[in-house]
Amino acid sequence: MRQAKSTRLSGYTILLVDDNPEYLEATRILLEHEGHDVVCAADGQSALDILRRRRVDLALLDYFMPGITGEEVVAQLRRFNSYVQVILQTGYASEQPPRELLRRLDIQGYYDKNEGPEKLLMWTDAGLKAASAIKTLNKSRQGLRYLLDATSSLHKIRPLSELLQGLLYQVAELLGADDSFVGVYPQGEIRDAGAAPVESSAATTEDDKELIVKAGTGRFSEWAMAVGPLEDGMAGAIAETLRNGRIRILEEATVVPLRVGETILGAIYLDRPAVLEDDVELLQIFANQAAVAIQNSQLYALATLDSLTGAYGRGLFDTWLLRELRSAFRFREPLALLMVDLNAMKRINDTAGHLAGDQALSTVGKVLKQATRTTDIVGRYGGDEFALVLPRSEAQGAGIVARRILSLLEGRSVPVPGGAIPLSVSIGLGTLTAPVPTSVGLSRRMSEAYFQRIGQELVKRADEALYRAKKDEENRFYQGEPTTWLAASEAVQAEPGES
Repeated sequence: MRQAKSTRLSGYTILLVDDNPEYLEATRILLEHEGHDVVCAADGQSALDILRRRRVDLALLDYFMPGITGEEVVAQLRRFNSYVQVILQTGYASEQPPRELLRRLDIQGYYDKNEGPEKLLMWTDAGLKAASAIKTLNKSRQGLRYLLDATSSLHKIRPLSELLQGLLYQVAELLGADDSFVGVYPQGEIRDAGAAPVESSAATTEDDKELIVKAGTGRFSEWAMAVGPLEDGMAGAIAETLRNGRIRILEEATVVPLRVGETILGAIYLDRPAVLEDDVELLQIFANQAAVAIQNSQLYALATLDSLTGAYGRGLFDTWLLRELRSAFRFREPLALLMVDLNAMKRINDTAGHLAGDQALSTVGKVLKQATRTTDIVGRYGGDEFALVLPRSEAQGAGIVARRILSLLEGRSVPVPGGAIPLSVSIGLGTLTAPVPTSVGLSRRMSEAYFQRIGQELVKRADEALYRAKKDEENRFYQGEPTTWLAASEAVQAEPGES
């Protein structure tokens, strides 16, 4: 028996199976001295139970055991796991021809216990090398599949905050990191590789430079949109990554740059080091794809969002409304529409000028985004009027959102000469009930004109409710009559190619 225990863990798990307790204990000590994690079982059925519920790299199986022999254990194992490496152990070398067993059972070794511990360790090393090669090939294959699946979802057009949160979960899963965050430069302040980071409004680096932390997991989950200094080591690593545009691997973390060509958009911080070359390569490829998706999202936002309020422009909002109507129709779900009007807009403009009016609109836009989910659509419908589409929402849920908006605006005001004008809105609610298959005919393909008619009716009901809300100074929220789907007999059949 070797006397010195290994100072390093091997990272491998070995299942040791033998019905002789003395041999089992002595061999366990020998293998643990080599740095291996050893799990023991005294019979074949216990071994199979362990193999079904936990990861094992190598199984050392006694050939003859009561109940189920080692050979029978291997036969059952191969029915649900073809990757675990197996070495059969025997005290009688003539029990079975070794070459025949290796070929017939798909095992990696056949060890005669009479040959001593050094021979056992040699077979163990050989089995673990094979396990390592299989693991690397399998991880590369899974990583490629993961990369292809995740990358396709990255390039769906959606809000940047939602995109980044999804990106972070995917990258953290790839590396197995619990605590992570992604920071990006403010739009319009992205930098070239080699240039010093610029100031923005969130996490601070050691050079007093900042990134906006848009998404976080674990202990960083509360960082999104917050301002706070980074830890010293973390700040230095991020600053260096932003300067040179290369992945930096620390003792307990990995920092990945988000870059498109020579342009640095930000960085991802993961609380686990990427020690394998395959992981580093996958992270680099994925980060490059993610950076392109982020840049596309930023350009998309510039083209479609109202810069003053952060809401979608009218044209795009109408398109999104039709899309959500189709989705509600297809999946038989309710939908709600809130029409929101800023009160006293003319008074604000006349008293304090259009800059004050812009400030009022900007504040309302931020409140609407704060009060809604990322899946809701906030649009600027007119000069001082907004429209909100709430998918999968009934009247009760939409009413909660409306009252939340009113509550968030309480106490807010716009300064004007001689005082301040309180900010308030009026809200009208229009609801669309979930379609009933028997009356609407969900199996039929409806035309674009059909959904436009439904959308017009929904907007009309919400507008009528808004008119009533503006008349009531006590309660600025009014719920209109629900809109129902047109019967199948009223619908226009779609032309070929329409859906």
